[in-house]
Parts: sequence; C-alpha cells; structure tokens
Amino acid sequence: MRALLRELKSTLQSHDTLNPKLWKGEKLDPEVWQALNKISKEWAKFANIPNKAIKDVIIVGGNANYNYTKYSDIDLHLMLDKSQVKCDGLVDDYLLSKKQLWALTHDITVKGQPVELYGQSAEDTFKKGQGVYSLQSNGWLQQPERVKFDANSQAVKDKVYDLERAIMDLINSKSDDIATFKRMKGRLKGMRSTAIEKGGEYAPENLAFKELRNRGVLDKMNKYLRNLEDKDLSLSENHKKCKDGKEWDKDKKKCVTKSRRHRAYYGGYWLSGHNHSGDTGEEGTGGDGGSDGGGGGGE
Repeated sequence: MRALLRELKSTLQSHDTLNPKLWKGEKLDPEVWQALNKISKEWAKFANIPNKAIKDVIIVGGNANYNYTKYSDIDLHLMLDKSQVKCDGLVDDYLLSKKQLWALTHDITVKGQPVELYGQSAEDTFKKGQGVYSLQSNGWLQQPERVKFDANSQAVKDKVYDLERAIMDLINSKSDDIATFKRMKGRLKGMRSTAIEKGGEYAPENLAFKELRNRGVLDKMNKYLRNLEDKDLSLSENHKKCKDGKEWDKDKKKCVTKSRRHRAYYGGYWLSGHNHSGDTGEEGTGGDGGSDGGGGGGE
C-alpha cells in the first residue's frame, strides 16, 4: 500500500493568481463575462425561471479561488428568490433536475473550462475566504483568500487510496447490490459536508473527495449505479419472479439464493444494505467512509 501511495500524484493545486484563462488580474475577462452572462440567461429560460426571481448570477468554486485545476468547472450559480419560482415546495429538486438535464444535453466551455450551472437561494451565505464573484455588479461579493495546502499530505493520500479501493473493488467485482452503492454515496456526501463544516475547504476529507472526482472515480461509480438501477427497473423477456428472497440467475436460468459475496469492507463497515455493529445505517453521516455527493459550489 505504501508503495502505491508514493506513486499517487495529486491533481490538487494551489496558486498565487486566479486562473489566467478567465481573469485579468482580479477582474473577470470582459469576453468571459459576456459569455457567462449569455449562458446564465439561456439556462434561466431553459429552467423556466422568471427574471424577477433572479437576484444575481455568481461564480464560485475553484475558478473563483486560487485552488483551480485543469479539471475545475466554472460554477455559475443563479441567486434566486425561490418564492418567485412556482414549483409547490419542490424548488430544490426541480433546480437539481434542470441542472442535470442541462448537463446531459449541453457541452459548453469558456476558454476550455466546462461551465456548470445551478440555482440557489439568494439568502444562502458563503464560507469565509471563499471567492464569490458577481456578474451583475462585475465585482467581488467576497474576495478569495490565498491558502497554501499540502496536496500530497499523507492524510489525503490515505483517504483517497482507501476510498478509491473500496469503490473500484465494488465495480470490478460486478456487484449488483444497489444498496451498497447508495450507502457509499451517502457516506461520501456526509464525509465531505462534515469536513467542510468543521475544517473548511481544505480539510483532508474534502481534498480527498475532490481528488476522487478529478480522477473520474465518482463518475464511474455514478454511471455504474445508474446502470444497476435501470436494470433493476427493467423486465427482460426471460425474467421469472422468484419467491422467499431468491433472485433470478439469468445464466443458470433458475431462482437462486441471493449472494452476499460482493459486499465490500471499508472503514470498519460491511457496505451492504444491512445494519452492523457500530453502524447506524443512515446515509450521509460523518466519518471516513462517508457524489455526486457534496454541497455548495465545488472546484
């Protein structure tokens, strides 16, 4: 394990200047401002968000801070008065669905950086030191702080190694246990949100989450889970209904007892759909085992 850790080269970075592709000093490049302003208006139309609901459009995440990398999206958020969006109390789910549908049907970049859109409440506050840039006023609502961090710290490497191994073991074993993957996603989300709350943007757990995202591990897990869910909802021509907790084995063409061989052990937990000693069984709790989970605008 130690040899592998030494070979793990981090994708995380910190800089003394903002991304020169997007910024002229600490001011947004006028061409970039124009492009992002146009994109935000198109997304508002796509999501049927009325103009009166939009209080501002902001840039957050790595590209509004000094910790950008070549993998960093431009996190473009519409700040909304949610009371003006007619969606019967389901505004957050609606906006998330529109974000995901937009991403599936559009591939937009600005100066080579992908643009990710979202709508959030105008009443939301931001962590101290996090850069927040307003398109409306073309200036900073909150200046980013330069923070040096050790991207190759042993704590980050250990977490990346353990989490990547657990996720890839599940995928490579061709596990069909949907509950196991959902528990892993819940723990990742909980790990990240707890880390940011307690230790800020540069907490080891949050840096580990970003490293896994940059490496494409989270995308692989999410795609694998979507395929499992689609398969679970589909009914094949040769499928037969089984009783007493058994499942149909398409290869053996008969009902068999469901195998538990694909459970993965991680951080003191058997990652399965069942409770075990010391495990509350709740998704999203803190700890080292905890995609797309992650709140706020990330790098």
